[in-house]
Amino acid sequence: MRKVDQIVNTDLGSYLRQMRERVRPEQRGLRTSGSRRVPGLRREEVAALAGVSQTYYTRLEQSQTAHASPQVLLSIARALDLSTDERDYLLKIGTPVQDPHQPAPQADQLSPSTKMLMASLGNVAAAVLNYRCDILAWNSLYHKLFAPHLDFDVTEDGDRRPNIIKMNYLDDNVRALYADWAAESESNVTYLRFISGNHRHDPRLAELIGELTIQSEEFAALWCRQRVSNCIEGTKLFDHPVIGELELMYQSADLQDGNILKFYHAEPDSPHEAALQLLTVDLDSVHHR
Repeated sequence: MRKVDQIVNTDLGSYLRQMRERVRPEQRGLRTSGSRRVPGLRREEVAALAGVSQTYYTRLEQSQTAHASPQVLLSIARALDLSTDERDYLLKIGTPVQDPHQPAPQADQLSPSTKMLMASLGNVAAAVLNYRCDILAWNSLYHKLFAPHLDFDVTEDGDRRPNIIKMNYLDDNVRALYADWAAESESNVTYLRFISGNHRHDPRLAELIGELTIQSEEFAALWCRQRVSNCIEGTKLFDHPVIGELELMYQSADLQDGNILKFYHAEPDSPHEAALQLLTVDLDSVHHR
């Protein structure tokens, strides 16, 4: 299991160092005098702000102690001024896995109610993902928005099933869709990092992260920064090869079968909604207009 941990990189000590080094002393009301050999706060400063001994905090950061109580972790989170998502991630990786030998959940099957829901979402681009962001199902509009170059039924094949983050980084057709690739790139990595806190011993997730790290220097650099965010809603700007510029809102919702519903929609009665609806028309007929 240690090999998987190293690839997923959910080490508590490494995360604490990254978070400590980004905090400036003046942000925490500390006076600075002279030069500092390292960026951010010193270990003794974090320990004092969190109300724990310097020796204990140092053991945590040097991975001599792998876990801490939730109370201590919350105190450290406040000292480091972590966001809600970053705090939740710290709590996940700072506490023991209940059963590290338990096999990863198999949530790749759609329930009948999920299938009915997908069939009813004709006016939004919708897909069902597992927590690794493998696409288990998509409606026609989602398929035409993101990956018309792939067979529609590819999601039904477990060996060929696309992964949206992998496509974003390694499929030029998909990557070119994002008008603000820098923002999309960072949100992909921070979300995957957030998810990894819950699935530290999943070999398939480790395989995905390992493949992206090897094949994309950009992904590898962002992954090492250890930033965390649960990106469940927001707005994205697309540059679609057929319908042009498109601003869509996105949301994610947990389903009862353990999967995630991801859907994109435009503001009602806007030019973006009209453009999105063009994708309900056969793409070839749009090309020849």
